[in-house]
Formats: sequence, structure tokens, C-alpha cells
Amino acid sequence: MKFYKPTSLPNLFEIVRKIEGKKYYLAGGTDINVQIKNGMIKNEPMIFINHLNELRGISAVDDDIIIGALSSFKDLLESDLIKQHLPYLQTSLHAFASPLLQTMATLAGNLANGSPTADVAPLLLVLDAKLKLLSKSKMRVVSISEFYTGYKQFDMKNNEIIGAIIISKKAEKDYKTFHKKIGSRNSLTIAKIGLAGLKKIEEGVIKEIKLSAGSLNEYARRLPKLESYLTGREINKINFAEVEKILQHEITPISDLRSDKGYRYQVTVNLLKDFLIN
Repeated sequence: MKFYKPTSLPNLFEIVRKIEGKKYYLAGGTDINVQIKNGMIKNEPMIFINHLNELRGISAVDDDIIIGALSSFKDLLESDLIKQHLPYLQTSLHAFASPLLQTMATLAGNLANGSPTADVAPLLLVLDAKLKLLSKSKMRVVSISEFYTGYKQFDMKNNEIIGAIIISKKAEKDYKTFHKKIGSRNSLTIAKIGLAGLKKIEEGVIKEIKLSAGSLNEYARRLPKLESYLTGREINKINFAEVEKILQHEITPISDLRSDKGYRYQVTVNLLKDFLIN
């Protein structure tokens, strides 16, 4: 396995240009080191980027919060900007891993690993986050809802990296929020189910709702059909049989070593009911 350590962001793209085929970027290493240990990554080139300060920092630019790709979960948990504008995101991330892993793991790394169980993806989906993708010649912005295209597949070219995550300062404003991570224990656990939601209720009517699910499909995703059914509906007139019918088409839970698909489905139904009526 060959390692590279670029001296700057331009030098990183020079290195990327010379490497043909698959490569990996190493920052905190909390996911990638496990994959190396388990033999999932063997001889592919590894580019160390955790020292590139151009990809760090949390700042406010006009109406947005810009979170550098290499910002750690500890950075997010300690950020006054995040606390002021995105308290739901900050509070929800307390369930992410141990303090040691929070110090090491990066936000972009959690997204780029592409795991269906990624803790942060459902949260960023309901916050309508966008990803700034960088290459040597240009920058483009992709909605996180369009970033994942399949299991560990992305709308990202071979010469691109995630440069930053962009979230509107008003992404949480006036919404009632919801986040549940269900695992084998209360903390330091991989999610069997991850749900996030935002809703606006006026006089008993759902005026707006955003829902997303993790660990229930091949990648975290929004639930647009369920959102469409619920929008404009009186809470006391929700047909939960219809909710379940729609949900059956929007999530595809599996049985694995951590849980049974029937359990995953039923708990998801119960959690959504609780969010909708409370």
C-alpha cells in the first residue's frame, strides 16, 4: 500500500491526477482503519489529508453555515455557531461514538464512507444540506439528497473530494425536531435504525414535514412519498394504515447480525407515529 501526504490542496489535486483507479483519503481513520484491518482495503493508494487546514473550520457566510470537510465531531459539538443556528444538529450528535472517536472522526469522512448506518446522514438530509465538491479545475455544489446513488456509490467524480458541507442558518428555524438512533445499547453503538424529522404544525395541520431514515436502505435517504402524504393533513385524521403502506415502499430493512428486518420495520413505524402525534 502506497501512502501520499500532499503539502497543500493544489498538491493534493496533482497527486490525485497521477493516480489511476481507486484510491482512499485518510483523515481521522475511524472507519478506514477498520476496513484495512479486516482486509477490505489492501493495496489501493492512500492519501493522508488530515493536516490540510484549507479543509477545516466552521464559519458563517451570508445565510449559510459552512463546515469544512475535516471538521471533527468534537468541533461541531463545541462550536458556538452550530449551537446558535443548528442546535438540533449539535444535540443529536452527542449520540455519535465515544469522546475519543468524536475527536478523531470527521464529518466528511462519515459521509464519504457511504455506510447505510452513518449517523450524520439522516440529520443532514432533513436539514437540506449541500456538499461542496472540489477538483483542481472547478467547484460544484450537490444536494446531499442527490449525493448517494447506491450502496457506497456517489455523485462524485474520481478527481473530486468533499470540501465542505453547507447548511442554511434557517434550516431548523420554527421546526419541531425529532431524532432517534436505535442500537443494541444506549451509547457507543452502531444504529439498527436512524430516523430524523422536522415538522411545522399550524392549528392541528401538518404544514411542512421532512423525514429521513438511515440503516433501513442501502444508503440513508429522505422519505418523499410519506412526506407528500402527510403534508397538509390534519394530525387527527392521519390514516396510519396508509402510513405503513407507504413506508413499506420507502424502506427496505434487512435481517443481519444486529437485528431482524421485522423488528426494524415495526420500530420505525412506532417511532414515526410518536413523532407525528406528539
